[in-house]
Amino acid sequence: MPFTPFHMGVALVIKPVSHRWFSLFAFGAAQIVMDIEPLLGMLLGWGQLHGWTHTLIGALCLAPVAAVLTTTLYPWLARWWNGHMRIHRQQWLCMHLPLATKAVWAGALTGTFSHVLLDAFMHTDMQPLAPFSAVNPVLWWVQHDHVYTGCAIAGAIGGLVWFMQLWRQRQKNPASQP
Repeated sequence: MPFTPFHMGVALVIKPVSHRWFSLFAFGAAQIVMDIEPLLGMLLGWGQLHGWTHTLIGALCLAPVAAVLTTTLYPWLARWWNGHMRIHRQQWLCMHLPLATKAVWAGALTGTFSHVLLDAFMHTDMQPLAPFSAVNPVLWWVQHDHVYTGCAIAGAIGGLVWFMQLWRQRQKNPASQP
């Protein structure tokens, strides 16, 4: 399914240990960019939904697109979000500005490559090593439902840990919120 939120589970496990060196926004942008091809395939009735964008080379080519989207949209979204958090006196939930370039690239690259790996476990039309090989070496290593369940559990645990870190930081130093 295009634009599945389950992929974000990977990012939510990474975020608590990487802090400001990993962008959730860039990771999410990467998920959307990666799934434009399958969406078009569904709408237009293509025989293969997971083509060149779901290869390692495709992931490498689409990461810069996610990075550009992030650097373009994140500042606007962060200012909008932060304004609302300040109105509601929830500064501890404010998003950091500016976003480090390394964080953008870490999120974009991790997002595109993890997307290829997770989808390669379950989609028979994928050739992640194309154009060098038509073989999908990880197909069925993990069952379809287990991929989704694992991502959901990872997202719940990672999200909870990250939220607790933000809460603890707020308790320690309430004046230093962005």
